[in-house]
Parts: sequence; structure tokens; C-alpha cells
Amino acid sequence: MSNTRNALLVAGLLTASAAPAATATDYTAIREDAHIHARLLAASKAYVLQENCDSLKRRKFYLFTEAMKLQRYARGLGYTNKEISAYVDDKTEQARFRALAEPWAFAQGAVKGDGESFCAVGRAEIENKTEVGAFLRRD
Repeated sequence: MSNTRNALLVAGLLTASAAPAATATDYTAIREDAHIHARLLAASKAYVLQENCDSLKRRKFYLFTEAMKLQRYARGLGYTNKEISAYVDDKTEQARFRALAEPWAFAQGAVKGDGESFCAVGRAEIENKTEVGAFLRRD
């Protein structure tokens, strides 16, 4: 499973956890929910930082635990595992969140091509105990 898919799996499960059931291709309810958007964006920001910094890693156990809790919750709302996977795998949704996460990283001081600048942003997120930092750990 790719890093992007792992990060987006958690993000997708976070997303599905607070939305009413929808069809596998109609993500309107998920997309428009403020809480869902915030959690997805936090996971996407963490992925962008980790992807560009060799000394930041995903907190795999945290991600797994969150994914399982959220998957159970999403099923309770009427989502099927197939619908959750379809959302997580949707390339348009992945690109949409990347288009929001990358500019955020740059605004925090990350510089394209400068891995250490992404590391500095990630370390600050971890130290400040932010939602983004919760997805990361130092190597």
C-alpha cells in the first residue's frame, strides 16, 4: 500500500465518519462537512510534510487505530467498506487535498526542494501538538 494511499485511507475514514451515507461517486456530503474537511486536510498536510522530509515518519499504529475506529463509525452511518475505499482511491479528491496542503506547507516556511524546511515545519507541528503533528513522528 503506498504512502499516499495509507495517508488518504485514514483521511478517507476520518471523512466518512462524520458524513451521512452517500453513493460511491457522490462525495458532496463528505466534501462540504467542515469537520470532515479539517480532518482530511490535517492528514493531507502531514503526508506532504512526511513525503518531503526523510526524518519524519507516519505514526503507523496511530493511523491504524484511527482507521479502524473510523471505519466502524462510518459503517454505523451506513457507509460500506466499498464506498469508503472508493472515496479514498478517488484521484480527484486526492489532488484536491494536495492542492490545499502544499500551499499551506509553503506558507508555514517549507520551500520546494528543501527537505529540511519541510522537516522544520513538521517538527513544529509535533511540538505544538497540532492535528497535523498527531499523524507524525520524528525518526
